[in-house]
Amino acid sequence: MIDIIEQKRFNILTESKMIVTTNNLEIEIVQKLNQVLNGFIEKKFDEDYMIFVPFEKMKTQKVMVINHKKIKNREKRKEVFKKIAIIKEDACVLIDSFKTQNTNETISDLTEILITENYVFDRFKAKKEDKNNVFHFYGKLQVEDTIRKMFHIAQGINYAKDLVNTPYNYLNAQKLAEESLLLKEFKGITVKIFDKAEIESMNMGLFLGVNKGSTDEPKLIYIKYQGKDTFDNPIALVGKGVMYDSGGYSIKTSTSMPGMKGDMAGAAAVIASIRVAAKLALKVNVVGIVAATDNRIGDNAIVPDDVLTSAKGITVEIISTDAEGRLTLADALWFAQKEGAKNLIDVATLTGAVIASIGKEFTGAFTNSKPFLDSFKKATIISDEPIWELPLSKSFHKEIKSTVADIKNKGDKYAGASTAAAFLEEFIEKGNKWIHLDIAGTSENNNQATGVMVKSFVEFLSI
Repeated sequence: MIDIIEQKRFNILTESKMIVTTNNLEIEIVQKLNQVLNGFIEKKFDEDYMIFVPFEKMKTQKVMVINHKKIKNREKRKEVFKKIAIIKEDACVLIDSFKTQNTNETISDLTEILITENYVFDRFKAKKEDKNNVFHFYGKLQVEDTIRKMFHIAQGINYAKDLVNTPYNYLNAQKLAEESLLLKEFKGITVKIFDKAEIESMNMGLFLGVNKGSTDEPKLIYIKYQGKDTFDNPIALVGKGVMYDSGGYSIKTSTSMPGMKGDMAGAAAVIASIRVAAKLALKVNVVGIVAATDNRIGDNAIVPDDVLTSAKGITVEIISTDAEGRLTLADALWFAQKEGAKNLIDVATLTGAVIASIGKEFTGAFTNSKPFLDSFKKATIISDEPIWELPLSKSFHKEIKSTVADIKNKGDKYAGASTAAAFLEEFIEKGNKWIHLDIAGTSENNNQATGVMVKSFVEFLSI
């Protein structure tokens, strides 16, 4: 496990840990280090960094000098910081030398990279990776709050990755509910888990319909964080919690089914974000809603042509059982509004169509309130988690009109991400503000979870 701690004192000659600095000679400590190293740091170089083995008069065995020019651009900076993250020994980082025009952003990026780039998921491996080094931050810069905030966010990202990377036979709806209950240890958090009977009493026919093929009962997870003196006007984070998606009777192929343990990445982002919000004691009220179930074939599973009735009373014709996420989200969004939320963000690995539209760099975003999306977009820019707004017009609602029910759960073959968003919008009450985030492309990278949207959610809740 990687840790970051503050170092109170530093002596160039007696420091035994590896020293990490930039070649920013405007900083006093770098000037002194340069003198001890006989001018090595002032030498010009084009590489991202250089490693210097100092003279015997210094106790440390290595000095890593980062090219300060390379950390001025954020994209390049992150690549350079990954070189620091691979250090396999304790290190003393001279943070004053990382001063830039936007120092807080730079130090925040450094903190994040050191934690998230050292993420290892070896729970199911016989041989565990042994990496327990500590980065000691030394300097006079007043960036303690920045480091603390990003340290907790980065840990939250890694926590979300753990949830997404865990296979279904170790993390089903029941286990996710149990994991959510652990959040009660944090001040301000209460958790309520609704079982199948309670879900039935709320007439959540869409959520229950997805669960009909499963041998595991569904769980409706309700997390409430109160960061203000009174609990009112909460922001609702609603995460898709399909713990495994086989596609149901609209079954996925043998090549598209592996990785479907990650179809609950939205739920992971919601749970992790509220966990971080509590750790940081954010002055905000939040509710997190997850309708957790798997989607599979079974004796009682729904089939195309079935008609289900939502908790809101809207009837839905099933065109594809593989368009199940929007069904669970619809009832979850209804529940969030029933609990008083008027500002809602749902996050889901909802459609492959969003990847076809905008690739895997951007999260697809839809909204019924441009000002609400603009305020959230500010958080995504700070967090460097880019979103791209996609169209959501009346024509997409026409695409999902059904001849046998009120609406159908899938449109025609075009604009699948927009018709999916239109389906969800049917369940948003008039006057409520809503954002839909389709993270199908951004939730994983090379079959590994990314923890996407944890940063953005925490940043948004911090504003």
